[in-house]
Amino acid sequence: MKIPMWAHFLGITIAIAALILCTLLPFLPGPHDQFALSLSMMARVAGLFGLLFAPVGALWMASRYWRPLAGKQHAFAIAALIVSSVVWAAVSLAVWALGSLSLAVFCAILGVCVVVRIAPRLKGLKTAPPSTAAPALYFLVVPIAVFLLQQVVLEPAVEFSRNRAISNSAQLIADIEQYHATRGHYPPSLLSVHRDYSPEIIGIERFHYEPSGDAFNLVFEQPASPLGTREFVVYNPRGEQTATSHAMDLLQYTPQTLELSRGYYAVHDVPNTHWKYFWFD
Repeated sequence: MKIPMWAHFLGITIAIAALILCTLLPFLPGPHDQFALSLSMMARVAGLFGLLFAPVGALWMASRYWRPLAGKQHAFAIAALIVSSVVWAAVSLAVWALGSLSLAVFCAILGVCVVVRIAPRLKGLKTAPPSTAAPALYFLVVPIAVFLLQQVVLEPAVEFSRNRAISNSAQLIADIEQYHATRGHYPPSLLSVHRDYSPEIIGIERFHYEPSGDAFNLVFEQPASPLGTREFVVYNPRGEQTATSHAMDLLQYTPQTLELSRGYYAVHDVPNTHWKYFWFD
């Protein structure tokens, strides 16, 4: 049964929408979900490396109109399978780097199973009549659309997430200041089992508190817009925000040396008073 072209266009739209939704999940309001971070990383890496599909799709599409490429669908299918393996390997490695080893192993095994199952079927394309333009459309339209949309929506999503978490910290900061007003000093610790103050962002687990001299730092981490970057957003009532890459540095370095070795590669101001965010690679 031949699938109508409108159904393929619907499939392309659904694929693009699903990848963009996965990309944006950590930045949406809601309770924390660690799996959403993994899905977003997978979608972002797929959006970048998926551009490798575009030349395959373009040549496959051109083969319908340019005689020298006619009848090469078997070669294009093999190329698409190779690209799929590369993209899926990159996705698996990215999930592993994020700390989800079990998910990375599952993705790798799933990828091998798919390749083993599909590869033998490609031989039949050598003698098959020319197919529709549907595969070429998927390979050409989906990766380009996903990559471009990610460039457009990601930065506003990160900014929305950051601003919402900062806004939702207001009650916690007010209670910390009330503690200070009542007892004359800031709390020595807020280490606890339950998160009574929530950022209410899917990709942000909780607020972290630490005393800092005569003041304190309030910190949360969220995914950054640059791929491979970790963003830590820090509040300090005296404007003395700090963030450090390694706990060992805090224990072994002198204060003077530590200030030169914090480990972040960029620091940014935000419109909210006493807040900054730091980028670590």
